[in-house]
Amino acid sequence: MTSNSATHRGRKLGAAVVALALGAFGLIGLSSTASADPIYDVGDIDSSQNGQGSIIVTKYEKSPGNGIVRADGTQQTVAGTVLPGVTFSIQEVVYDDGLNTPLNLETNAGWTDASAVATYFAANSQTLPTGYTTISAGGNDVTDGSGIASWTGLGFGLYLITEVSSPSNVVDPAAPFLVSVPFPTGPAAADQPNAWLYDVYVYPKNSVTDTTKSVNSSDASFNTQADYVSWTIVVNIPDIGGQSFTDFSVTDKINQVIGTAQLEFWDTGDPLPAGISPRSVTVKNSSGVTQTFTDGTDYNITFPDSDTQVVTFTDPDGLENLRDNAPGGTVTFVVPTKILSVGNGVLHNDAKGIVNQNDNDADADTDLGQLRVFKYALVNKDDNDATPMTKEPLQGATFQIFLDADGDGVVDAGELDTPVTSGGGTSFSSDVNGFVDIPVLKVGKYFLVETVAPVGYQLDPTPRPVTIVAGPWDDDPAVNYIEISNDQVPPWLLPFTGGSGVLIFSLLGGGLMALAFGLAFVAFRRRKAAQAA
Repeated sequence: MTSNSATHRGRKLGAAVVALALGAFGLIGLSSTASADPIYDVGDIDSSQNGQGSIIVTKYEKSPGNGIVRADGTQQTVAGTVLPGVTFSIQEVVYDDGLNTPLNLETNAGWTDASAVATYFAANSQTLPTGYTTISAGGNDVTDGSGIASWTGLGFGLYLITEVSSPSNVVDPAAPFLVSVPFPTGPAAADQPNAWLYDVYVYPKNSVTDTTKSVNSSDASFNTQADYVSWTIVVNIPDIGGQSFTDFSVTDKINQVIGTAQLEFWDTGDPLPAGISPRSVTVKNSSGVTQTFTDGTDYNITFPDSDTQVVTFTDPDGLENLRDNAPGGTVTFVVPTKILSVGNGVLHNDAKGIVNQNDNDADADTDLGQLRVFKYALVNKDDNDATPMTKEPLQGATFQIFLDADGDGVVDAGELDTPVTSGGGTSFSSDVNGFVDIPVLKVGKYFLVETVAPVGYQLDPTPRPVTIVAGPWDDDPAVNYIEISNDQVPPWLLPFTGGSGVLIFSLLGGGLMALAFGLAFVAFRRRKAAQAA
C-alpha cells in the first residue's frame, strides 16, 4: 500500500496540465516537479480506463465572442458556427529510443516528461524536444456536419493533434496542439475541479472568410440598358484576433465563350449609363458601418490582363486598416462590364477572394437573349388567283422595343416612355432582306413597336408583346423571332374603261373648252370696242 505522502504527491501531479499550442484552445500547461515514484492506483487516476479514453474535437468558426473563453477539457456549450470538412490527424508522443516507448502517465516520471514536452512545444513553434518522436495513434478524421472529429479507445499517453487540411475559406488553420489522456482539469475548473478526464473535449477555432458574387439585376437600368451589367463581389473579413493579414485581394475574372467575346470591362473613358452601378470598393465593419479606405493608399485596382481586374489591399496601410477597423466586416467590389455579344445565352463571371494566401472562389451567371424581326408584305407576283401569296421582304421599317415591367402583356402607364438601348442604339431598321436585329436583350417580356413604316406601306403602331429567352434567335422553333406584315397605302379610285367615268371626264372637258372659248370671245369684243373709241 502506498503511503499518504505518495498520495499527496499524486494529487499534486494531478494539477499538471499538458500545454496546448494555442491558448485559444483553453488547455493550459502547468509544469511541476515530481519524483519518479510509481502512482499505480494512487490519487484519482482510474487505471481501468487505460485504453478507454477519447479525444473529441469540435471545430468552430472564430467570432469576436467565442475565441476568448479557455477550455478545461470538459464538454462545453460554445457560441458560434461549427466548421465541417476539417481533417485532423492524431499521433502519440513517444520516446525516441528506437523502441517508440510511450510516456507512462501512471508514473510521476511520465507526467514530468509530459510537462517538459508541452513547455518546449509551446515555446518552439510546435516542435518536439530532442529525445521524442511521434507514432500514428489512429487514422485521420474529418469534422462532420456538427463540426466534430473524434478518436476513441485511446490508452493513457500524450497525443499530438494536427489540422491536416481545411476548407478554402479557412484563413488561419489551427496550429498543432497536445492533449493528454487522462487530462487533469486542475483546481480552477468551474465544473469539475481537480478531476481526471478520460473523454477530453477540445474546441479549436478557425478564422474564416467567404466570397459571394451576384448580378446587379436590381439596377434601375438593368433591362433598358441592355449593353451593360454590373457585378457585386463580397468578401468577408475574418476576425484574426489582432494578427496581421499577409495579403487580401478581390479578383473579377471574365469568362468568354470559346471563339466569342461576350464581355469587356467598362472603360472609365466612356460614360456609364445612368442606372448601372458604377465601379466601387466599399469596406464595412462588423456593424455594417462604412469605413474610410482610399484608392491608391489603402488599395489599388489593377488589370493584369484584359479579362482580369483585381483590388489589392496595400501592405501595410490597407492590411492594417482591415485588421484594426473592419474585423468581421466585408469588402464589396462592384464591377461594371459591357456586353459584346449574346454568345450561347449565358453570361458567366468568376470571382476570387484571397485572404492570407487562401483562395475562396465564387461565380455568377445571367441570361441573355436577342430578337430578330422579319418585316414583309404578302404579294402575288403572278397576278394569278391560283398562285399562293408570297412574303416579300420590306426594307426600311423601323422599330423600338420597351420593357413590359410587370410582364402582363398589357401596356401600362409609362411602359412606352423609355426605349431599350441595345448595340448602342434605340431604333432598329429592317435591311434589304427584311430583317431587323436587336443584338442584346436581358431575358424578360417586352413590347415591340413600329415607329416608321417602309415607303409605300401603312404604319402599324400596335405594341406587340414579345418574350425573350436565353440564347440567340432561331426562326425554326420561333425562339426570339417574330414576323410582322405591312399593308400598302390605300389606292385612290381609278375609272373603269368605257364606263360612266369616261363620260363624266368628257363632259367636264367639253365644258371647260366652251368656257375657254367664251372668255376669249368676250376679251376680243372688248379690245375691238376700245379701238373704235
